[in-house]
Amino acid sequence: MHRRTRRAVVGSLGTGSLAGLCGCLQVFSEATSGPGCDGENWEPVSPRPFTASATARTPVATVGGPNRSDSFGQAVATTGETVFVGVPQATVDGKEKAGIVAAFERVRGRWEQTARVAGRTQARDYFGGQLAASGSTLLVGNEYNYSGTSRIPVSVFERSDGDGWALRTELTDGVYVESMAVADDTAVLRTEDGDGLATVFERKNGEWNQRGSLFADNRDDGRVGHSVATDGETILVGAPPRAGPRCRRAKSGVVHVFGRSDGVWRYRTTLSGATGSDHFGWSVSVADGRAVIGDHSNDTAYVFGRSDDRWSREQMYTATSGDSHQYFGDTVAADGETLLVGAPQASFDDTVGAIYDLEHPSSTDNSRANYFTASGRSQQFGDAIATAGGTTIATERRSDERFVAIYEQ
Repeated sequence: MHRRTRRAVVGSLGTGSLAGLCGCLQVFSEATSGPGCDGENWEPVSPRPFTASATARTPVATVGGPNRSDSFGQAVATTGETVFVGVPQATVDGKEKAGIVAAFERVRGRWEQTARVAGRTQARDYFGGQLAASGSTLLVGNEYNYSGTSRIPVSVFERSDGDGWALRTELTDGVYVESMAVADDTAVLRTEDGDGLATVFERKNGEWNQRGSLFADNRDDGRVGHSVATDGETILVGAPPRAGPRCRRAKSGVVHVFGRSDGVWRYRTTLSGATGSDHFGWSVSVADGRAVIGDHSNDTAYVFGRSDDRWSREQMYTATSGDSHQYFGDTVAADGETLLVGAPQASFDDTVGAIYDLEHPSSTDNSRANYFTASGRSQQFGDAIATAGGTTIATERRSDERFVAIYEQ
């Protein structure tokens, strides 16, 4: 997952029924290259109604609070049985902002911290600024957020037979991580200075090795790789417009799709969303042949499905109302039939932030979702989310304190 500093604009959702955005969509076949900055041939997409219904969800546990660093929950991940919370500004053995990862598990029916994972314990490492987890594997890195941030290796921690989390290997030398993901024996990294769109690592016979970098046509097209996701058989690389002068950046983002065939990762297609100025691909997640893609600048999320190795749009959800912004699509998460979209700046009567649980896309024009807010008064909820194995976690902020709420199905 990825976190990026941004200006917060608080809007209001108003009623539960939200209008769909009249936009355009383009899906590129495997035989074609991705879209360029100009002259794109957009295929019209009819508006789809988006009906959102409030639902009450109470977390089974909430961790964090006044005794934790204000960076608690900057990154989160879960395997379903274990919840990981990054605390990149934690002081460790007197080393300021060395960073740790707190691990929580059920102990006699209650969620409790059972481990603390640390890196090389050097000042300003911000260890835990980036996390990804799957099964018995945890990846930990950092991202460039602050002047003086050290470049650190991406570390792989593993556990076996219920023992603690132990450092297995380091996938890289010192790097800044834009985004990373892991599923089973496949890890994907998007680093600041990496070759290609992303780098793939695979584990075989217990050993991790780099398999290579992923490339797509028109890489220098005014877009930049920002987010990655994998379910072990598919890799998504989100590439929203790069920052900088208008003449050097694209008007809209894309998502490059790669699939594994005969043990080799191959480019499949490039997906894109609404026309105009968008950040399609800001957030991505994929599970079991279904992808959720966020465009927070237009308060929009898309669901794509794969059939016979061809990807197509199943549904489009937009939470925009007038000039308000909820950052709907800032974060997304998928696991099995669960498709979640975070809207950390959605404003309600006494709380800010919501998570939308999208209903399974159907052939009808009535897109539906259920949303829930923090159990108490929150100033920001859903800024980071993750879901796996029936466990969903979400960060929230109350004044200067940060918490992570844990939900179970």
